[in-house]
Amino acid sequence: MSRVLVVDDEEAFPRLLAALLEKSHTVDVAKGADDALHRLEAVAYDVVLTDLNMPPGPDGIELLRTARARGHEVPFIVLTGQASVETAVGAMREGAFDYLRKMASAEELRTAVKRAIEHGRMSREVQRLRGELAQARGVDRPVGDSPKMREVMALIDRVAPSDASVLVLGESGTGKELLARVTHRQSLRRDQPFVAFDCSALAPTLLESELFGHERGAFTGADRARLGLFREAQGGTLFLDEIGDIAPEVQNKLLRVLQERELKPVGGDTFVKIDVRIVAATNKDLRALVKSGRFREDLFYRLAVVPIELPPLRERVGDIPALVAHCLRRRKSAGPRPVDVTPEVLRRLAVYPWPGNIRELENVIERAAILSDGKLIHERDLPPLGHMGVPGSLDVVSSSAEALPAPSLEKPLKDQLLEVAQAVEKRAIVAALRAESGSPTRAARRLGISRASFYNKLKELEINV
Repeated sequence: MSRVLVVDDEEAFPRLLAALLEKSHTVDVAKGADDALHRLEAVAYDVVLTDLNMPPGPDGIELLRTARARGHEVPFIVLTGQASVETAVGAMREGAFDYLRKMASAEELRTAVKRAIEHGRMSREVQRLRGELAQARGVDRPVGDSPKMREVMALIDRVAPSDASVLVLGESGTGKELLARVTHRQSLRRDQPFVAFDCSALAPTLLESELFGHERGAFTGADRARLGLFREAQGGTLFLDEIGDIAPEVQNKLLRVLQERELKPVGGDTFVKIDVRIVAATNKDLRALVKSGRFREDLFYRLAVVPIELPPLRERVGDIPALVAHCLRRRKSAGPRPVDVTPEVLRRLAVYPWPGNIRELENVIERAAILSDGKLIHERDLPPLGHMGVPGSLDVVSSSAEALPAPSLEKPLKDQLLEVAQAVEKRAIVAALRAESGSPTRAARRLGISRASFYNKLKELEINV
């Protein structure tokens, strides 16, 4: 049975609606917008019937806006005692499914509710089919179930339905653009354009034109007008990769666009209103750039309303089996198609620090799959690994006298990989302490981690200093 939420600041009218609908629906009543939002968080409703005017609290349109901002996509029917064309158009522009007078007949009410419920069901079905299509194309969600990735995806699930700017931080090859696409796909802008751009690809003068557009004749070679990426992404999401590389003069103009939500094309005379959600990404330390004066502090805070840090692959080794399987499924090269790897291969992949992260793993698996002559990738098929000069690499592993945990048929492979990773971490920490004469501060600096993280590792791995 469908669930209907009726929102009104009075008591008599909701009781009347409940009596008209309760034979075919489960009806709940909320007294005002705040009560309605609380109920929407707890129950999946099929339709909301809300009064337009509910003084002294938020009105029905404000309730609709807030519900949409929080990711509730339930159809809204707005009710009012004084209908007018202006208020009806305004409600529909805000995303209401329908608009009814309170004096509408019982049949009109039931028909409107039925249509709204059917619309909601169709929307959910379309969303489900889109998800299946995206998954078939291999662009559904980042692969992995490690604790750090679960935290990242839980944050994305919460922030995606809002319009807040997102700043994705992480090393090269960790999948920042994929995370931006997931954010767009889970947002209310999913049906609008997603435009991605690498800010490091152009000189400052060309970057300004690429972002904001230009008029014909604005500069030498501008033989025709160009909309620019902001206007191409109108209503949708603009992904600005390598945002830390933009020049100061472009930073100034970008800040103004984000603040005023309008831009002036190069060579233009008038401002153009824009409605674009920004997701930016960088592999640089923007806070350090702010301190050094190379990145505007106010622009940083405008971009980093919700900062999300993607962990490097070396910090999520438990995800390597799933990532390898994903790489093998997505292979496009001709020739033999291995479907799995041997346990020895997974053990070797688990102890490598992956300075190139997932992008490097994909390349390694692609090469190994080409060299493999059967359905399994063997250790002999892997390219040389472990000569990157990075603490924790195979060079460090091989220099230690302590043996790694032996393979076991009794334990799950994922647990064995975690044990191997902890053993490698322990070796790297001990080697750094020895190299720095037992100083935890200098050892942490040598390994490139914070002192707090270093002490947490000492405690976790039971290393006495």
